[in-house]
Amino acid sequence: MKKYIAFILLTIVFLTSCSDFLDTESLTTKSTENFPHTETEANELITGIYANLLFQDPEVSSYIYTAQLAGDDCLGGNLEASNNCATNFLMYTNLNMLQPLYARCYKQINRANVAIETLDNVTSWSSDSEKKRCFGEAYFLRAFAFNELVQMFGGVPLRTDSRNQNKLPRASVDEVYEQIASDLKNAIELMPDRIYLDGSTMAGHATKYAAEAMMARVFLFYTGRYGKEELPGGITKAQVISWIDDCVDNSGHDLLPDQRNLWSYTNKASEDNTAGYRYNYVVNNSLDWAGLGSIETLFANKHKLKGNNWTYTWFSNTVAQFFSPSADNSKAEDGEGYPFGRGWGAGPVSPGMVNEWKAWSAQQAYLNGATEDPRMTGSIWSYRALDPNNKGSVLFDRRLSTDEPDYTVSYRYYEQTGYHQKKYINVVSYYDNQIRSFALQLYPEITPDVISQSLNNIADLIHIRFADVLLMQSELKGDATGLNRVRARSNLAPVSYSLQAIKNERRWELAFESIRWWDLLRWSGPSLDEAGDALNGQKGFTLLNAGVEVQMVNFDYKARLKQTQGYWPIPQTEIDLSDGLFEQNPGWGSEALFTSWNRM
Repeated sequence: MKKYIAFILLTIVFLTSCSDFLDTESLTTKSTENFPHTETEANELITGIYANLLFQDPEVSSYIYTAQLAGDDCLGGNLEASNNCATNFLMYTNLNMLQPLYARCYKQINRANVAIETLDNVTSWSSDSEKKRCFGEAYFLRAFAFNELVQMFGGVPLRTDSRNQNKLPRASVDEVYEQIASDLKNAIELMPDRIYLDGSTMAGHATKYAAEAMMARVFLFYTGRYGKEELPGGITKAQVISWIDDCVDNSGHDLLPDQRNLWSYTNKASEDNTAGYRYNYVVNNSLDWAGLGSIETLFANKHKLKGNNWTYTWFSNTVAQFFSPSADNSKAEDGEGYPFGRGWGAGPVSPGMVNEWKAWSAQQAYLNGATEDPRMTGSIWSYRALDPNNKGSVLFDRRLSTDEPDYTVSYRYYEQTGYHQKKYINVVSYYDNQIRSFALQLYPEITPDVISQSLNNIADLIHIRFADVLLMQSELKGDATGLNRVRARSNLAPVSYSLQAIKNERRWELAFESIRWWDLLRWSGPSLDEAGDALNGQKGFTLLNAGVEVQMVNFDYKARLKQTQGYWPIPQTEIDLSDGLFEQNPGWGSEALFTSWNRM
């Protein structure tokens, strides 16, 4: 059967902002009988798969965003009856809330299927290695999408043939993981032994080493979550260790000397200027952003300046936009909170998490004269909250460092805690007599379509980085080598191996990177007790709702988690269209409908 392929290869594609590959613009309809015919067309086909890693509205389209709000690092934030608060309470505002995520993943899977089915149409390749690379990337991206789906929803239909448009039942969790493991194994075996740093025309592409790290992540999650010894299809722990060892020993990836330099707020554009704007934390700690695509990054969403507008917001890092502190319009452009720009107030950091980090940091032994974990102030913006109605009045002071600026809180937004994470946040600089996105100053040769700090955050959204690889290696092998390598980077003294030491290090090293939720689920196993106990740490403190200090609601997260078994609702539209093949996941009846924070 001839299948027509509609490709919209816009300038927003996942890959690097400076390559011709990214700048390809094409709107054509081609069929599987004549496309791809050339190696160039094969690369266009692969580019079309990567495009589906991006999302316009992360609160309904991104499992990264959902996982960050669901864990115990952050609250929901934003407005009083928002999807964000609902997600934090493991509830829903409507049963189609995550339909865009579901659809995005299946579009990615379908495009990967088409690639796997048609890449042999190419009549001439520059090398056999390039042909294998294209196949390997298609397998990797299909596995990546299926992994998002199975972690979010449990068993889902296994669509691995683009020609079969019949309704399919939900496969079992084991069947989905067997497919993921098979695809990742193919990716590892097909992709070449190289990595692509920023500046390369291949920057942003998945690599063999990203696939090896992804296999380790999938293995640890599946075996922990479901109490298994190996992945379906016979992928053993020994095989996974051999792959993660290869990644560590041979990839060329490495840790940056200072973890804080991974995050764009440390860029020099926000350090000092003639108008007096200056972020003392960066200056006093001699921080210097490593830039896009550092040696520590194995796989990340790439973003760019060109083409951003309010129709195509996914050009930029929209997660940073949502996770930035809210500001009322009267204070939007005056530089308050510099260098952190305004956003939509989602994901305020939980004071419970901050208190745990302080207590853990105080118990550690340090190297080189250090006295605290630098990642805490490096990851959390803590501010002195000023009254929106009387700017001279301090509502509370939760600063972890006196280098942090004061901030007048919004009179509309909820769950303002005095803490926001710094890893994914809009970052601004002052130039041309205006407060603008730092990217416009660092990359003046690129003229964006719209001058807006909300649309011009180009920081990578990192999926896998080398510190995570080292910690997974230690956990898989039961030794402290990788663990202590990560600790030493932050001047923490070495420790003996224990699973608890791994849990602690992953909590703080990977904070706010949307990994904690999945770690909690896998370490809890089928009982979910450990995850439920951790989630219940999100209470016992005060916060600001619409400028008024209130007590955090006494919600039983553990009971709610057990009702859902850690899964999110299958979109109701998918159930309705399945002709009875789908049933809703447990715990998603009318009792899970979120209507108002004040009614919890």
